[in-house]
Amino acid sequence: MGWIIINGAVMRIVFASLGSLGDLHPLLAMARNCEERGHGVIIAAGEAYAHYVKTMGFDFQAIRPDFNPDPEVIKRHYNRQGPENLLREEIFGRVRETYPDLLEATKGADILVVGELLYVAPMVAEKLGIPWVNVILAPTSFLSACDPCVLAPAPGLHWLRYFGTWPHRMIFAYGRHKTTEWSKPLQMFRRELGLRPGPNPVFEGKHSPHLVLAMFPRFLAAAQRDWPAATQQAGFPYFAQPGRPETEERVDTFLKRGKAPLIFTLGSGVVHIAKNFYQHAAKAAQELDCRAILLLGKNPAPANLPDTILAVDYAPLESLLPHAAAMIHQGGIGGCAEALRAGIPSLIIPFGFDQPDNAERMRKLGVARVLNRRRISKRTLVANLRILLSDSAMSARAKAFTHLIDPAADLAQAVEAIERVVLPGSSTSTIDEARAERIQSAAL
Repeated sequence: MGWIIINGAVMRIVFASLGSLGDLHPLLAMARNCEERGHGVIIAAGEAYAHYVKTMGFDFQAIRPDFNPDPEVIKRHYNRQGPENLLREEIFGRVRETYPDLLEATKGADILVVGELLYVAPMVAEKLGIPWVNVILAPTSFLSACDPCVLAPAPGLHWLRYFGTWPHRMIFAYGRHKTTEWSKPLQMFRRELGLRPGPNPVFEGKHSPHLVLAMFPRFLAAAQRDWPAATQQAGFPYFAQPGRPETEERVDTFLKRGKAPLIFTLGSGVVHIAKNFYQHAAKAAQELDCRAILLLGKNPAPANLPDTILAVDYAPLESLLPHAAAMIHQGGIGGCAEALRAGIPSLIIPFGFDQPDNAERMRKLGVARVLNRRRISKRTLVANLRILLSDSAMSARAKAFTHLIDPAADLAQAVEAIERVVLPGSSTSTIDEARAERIQSAAL
């Protein structure tokens, strides 16, 4: 692991992520910025991302669980019991694997920066005696009663916000009760490690007392009085994703042939349970007389595609959306961020987790329409896209948001906040001695 001297102190930073590429990319964006500022970084993530991360020049450490992209497993994560299935089976049920992996990855570091689901991070930080930072990518993760989110398992409860904060305080009290039960394996493990009982890991316990980074702009969700006191809000953390030359050539050639296309994508998670989405998409684009690009993942391309529709497994959204008429997507926060940066409208089809809330916020901004996942068909796609593409006011609003996004400044703000967590003014020898003591203590 590399390091530099900054304000007289050596900075070694671990960025850890569980989940999809949508969870990993924002941390890679911050890690890249840290490297550019001279810091030494290591990426801790599922083994499936080892090659991807290493090819971009990062040091890598595998941590478990390594999520299975099997469609049957993903279906269980995107049904009404999805959050419970994920937390019970993959997160709390496997803390005895995640903890030692993250501990090993973090030895010798000065600070640990984690995304969602790494509820063992406070334990690792306490064991090593280092500060930690948690990154919140979407407003729903704050579970705020002052700015209630659309809860994926029960979206109908969102209307209760009109009665003030008390309904959602009661809803979240019930959520605390349920997740306290789910997290018993973690609390038991804490006791075995000699650590004091911690707060509910899904609510208060996942937030660092040192720094909570809210990585989305204020126009999407403003700071609330029930957010953690250590919260600092920046903007979207855009990551420059690598593309493959052969795909880029095909895409460039297609884009030059005609008018701006529609972009159909289901991200890196939902794409595994796409079913016949891309068949409906291709038929809808043809009926609308629109050009289209289908980002298929590992799904087969629809049969008999005309030359007005290009099907590829993957291409970076940042290279496509500036040339697009609209994006049709599942509402992951990364896709929403890219649509806003490109200044194009969206048709959002949320499946679960933060997606329903992201979709509602985009709708309120006046830059998106929302379609229920259970109503996907050629007919519903055509009907919604016909309205969206003819709405000049929506297009104008979408373009206006590009002027409110400053990726470089927002990323610098986030990284500088991380830097400030490590005490300035410490001498190199002091930091080295403290690090050596932490490593020795962790080994005992």
